[in-house]
Amino acid sequence: MCRILVLFLLVAAIAVLVESQLTFSSGWGNGKRSISNEQVNDDCNPEEAIFQIYKLIVTEGEKIRACQREGKM
Repeated sequence: MCRILVLFLLVAAIAVLVESQLTFSSGWGNGKRSISNEQVNDDCNPEEAIFQIYKLIVTEGEKIRACQREGKM
């Protein structure tokens, strides 16, 4: 129990001391990872994004459930 507590405190201390930043620049051009102009959606709708994520999770859950019923998992 003591080892787990010490490990937890060590990880917590490291997490507090570590700071990172992720920055995306707009100057990538037409590279492999840039978004094409056809896919850009000007109207930002967070509710629609959340609904799309929800639908994706439900769909994947149904696939997993179907595999479990068939005995593949």
